[in-house]
Amino acid sequence: MLAIDEERREDPRIVIRRPCKVYDPRSRKYVAGTTCNASAGGMLLRLDRRIALEAGDRVFLAVSHRRRDGFLSRGEMVEVSVARALAITTGETVLAVRFPAPADDVGLPLALAA
Repeated sequence: MLAIDEERREDPRIVIRRPCKVYDPRSRKYVAGTTCNASAGGMLLRLDRRIALEAGDRVFLAVSHRRRDGFLSRGEMVEVSVARALAITTGETVLAVRFPAPADDVGLPLALAA
């Protein structure tokens, strides 16, 4: 377990559970998922299936503004960079992404209650 002094995050995180969608332009595939937590600089996602991504890859992300929103349009997507990707034994992928600008500037719903 990391001590507070060892924390690498630059911005405080909030727990936020919302449906999300990631588009990988290399594979031309969309993957649904759920957000886990977010900060002004990035977000942690749990994707419903495995996807081959590495740190530095660019993908597009859309996050629902409400927990019950299921449909996200292509126009709601913003380009983000992959910070970390980890395939887990359940067949899912845990994905940490960085925003190109603070979340408020790219239109992602961080101000909403979890």
